[in-house]
Amino acid sequence: MPPLAVVFDGAGVIYAPFRIIKDVETGVTNRSSVSGITVTDRLERGALAVLNTKYEQTIEQDDPATNLSDLMKDKKIENKVIYKKDVISDEEILETLLRDTNVKVRDVHETVTLLRRCDILPVMGVGLIVDMVKGAIRYVIAGGINLFPGTIKLFKELRELGVLTFIASGDRIVPEEMAVYLPDVPPDHIFGMMNPEDKRKLVRSLKEDYTVMMVGDDRNDYLAMREADIAVLSLQEAADRPQEIFEVADFSINELGELTGIIKGMRG
Repeated sequence: MPPLAVVFDGAGVIYAPFRIIKDVETGVTNRSSVSGITVTDRLERGALAVLNTKYEQTIEQDDPATNLSDLMKDKKIENKVIYKKDVISDEEILETLLRDTNVKVRDVHETVTLLRRCDILPVMGVGLIVDMVKGAIRYVIAGGINLFPGTIKLFKELRELGVLTFIASGDRIVPEEMAVYLPDVPPDHIFGMMNPEDKRKLVRSLKEDYTVMMVGDDRNDYLAMREADIAVLSLQEAADRPQEIFEVADFSINELGELTGIIKGMRG
């Protein structure tokens, strides 16, 4: 059997997500246990984009009354569509973001301020969920993370077993930031702001040289799990998962430490 490479999703798999979500329509802001993927799916035609920027560098000092869309245009802040419910072009979604006048910079400030009260690593991102039926941003999300107990130990064990590891996450994670906390994962194996097709392409490219295991936890991992030689479903975080992701999984785990036993069992 070719050498093994394991690709991990981020939130719900190797780290616990912390989300502050503001409903722009109602004005209500709460910490949420529901993922941005699930919130997006509740809209008839929803899409989730992540701002490709560090809040501290480009947004934190700006006037709260400014339209977020104007700030994104003025500072040339790029957005990456990481999930969409319907067949909608990324271009249409991004154009809708830049036309929006409902979301102000204060909405981002509010969500980030609440997020910073959580027990998180100094790694965070801002997401926007667009209601394409109404042509406007419906939700603002500030997202942070903290590693699950056992994550660092698992990556050390996998390195010692000669297993190549990758991270493919939809979150705004940057290699130089995450590598500090995950010393056993090569920085050039850490990928952030990946949509479902990006994850599938990574798995497909690795299959040219490796037996590939994909460890995911939600519908945005389905394509990569189906593409992989071995699919593992992580159930550490509660989620409203579709039946198809259970059907594609070869193994299900309740905590990361179970992976080592699975891999050793495969090797006999």
